[in-house]
Amino acid sequence: MTTELSRRQRLTIGVLLVALGAGVSLAIHFHPQQLMAPAWVAYAAAGSFALAGAALIAGAYEAKKLVSWLGVLIVMALLVPFLWVALGPGAHECGFSLGFISGVAPDLLCRVGFGLGALLGLFVLVLIIRQPLEPWRRRRRSTISRFG
Repeated sequence: MTTELSRRQRLTIGVLLVALGAGVSLAIHFHPQQLMAPAWVAYAAAGSFALAGAALIAGAYEAKKLVSWLGVLIVMALLVPFLWVALGPGAHECGFSLGFISGVAPDLLCRVGFGLGALLGLFVLVLIIRQPLEPWRRRRRSTISRFG
């Protein structure tokens, strides 16, 4: 059973998510010393909340093309922290938990884990970017078939 959000609910949640993204961005700006990553990585993660809110707002007004492109941007924003941990400079530590065992993982394990997450995210990005590009691909195919 799927429950469709009403237009008002989408707008309300969308505005709250945009505000959350803005609030987190302000916290990053005013307290950068609390970060364990470069500010641009944190801003990308915070931006994913605002982009998700914008997608809900655009969906409430049935702007399907905009929602598709916002979805692409959301996945890209979520990829930034994964790619930074996997490929960024310096040593990275991350916590892990496997049932009753938890602790701090060494750099290599963090990079491998986040690298696998980044590969999964890139796969999702390739899948979802096809939707907003489809009208362009259709036009290109019809042009090539007329002249080819």
